[in-house]
Amino acid sequence: MMRDAMTLAFTMLGGGMAAILILMLVAKLTGRVNVEEKQGRKPVYNIQAEVKGKRTLVEADPENPNIPKTRYFLTFHKRDGIRLEMEVPGEDYGLAAEGDEGILVYSKGDEFIVFKRT
Repeated sequence: MMRDAMTLAFTMLGGGMAAILILMLVAKLTGRVNVEEKQGRKPVYNIQAEVKGKRTLVEADPENPNIPKTRYFLTFHKRDGIRLEMEVPGEDYGLAAEGDEGILVYSKGDEFIVFKRT
């Protein structure tokens, strides 16, 4: 009798934990889908632009303060006279040179996507 009660208790506990894990997984996946869906709705702009400047910012990595982290920025000059400074991946920074002209693709909030030289 006591053994049956313990078996039942452990079975219920295990089933409850499995249900909690499944619910946590579903919540995590649902949240990720919502974020990706919101990001997918941002308008994307394609404009003629020229690279006017380059700069870097070296700071401590928040996860490991002993390791420096370099952030890369390009300044673009749009044809309407407005300048945009955007953080870009290191590879795009390395390939860009002041005076390069092309199509700047970015999303609302000045989030850099790509710069295509023409």
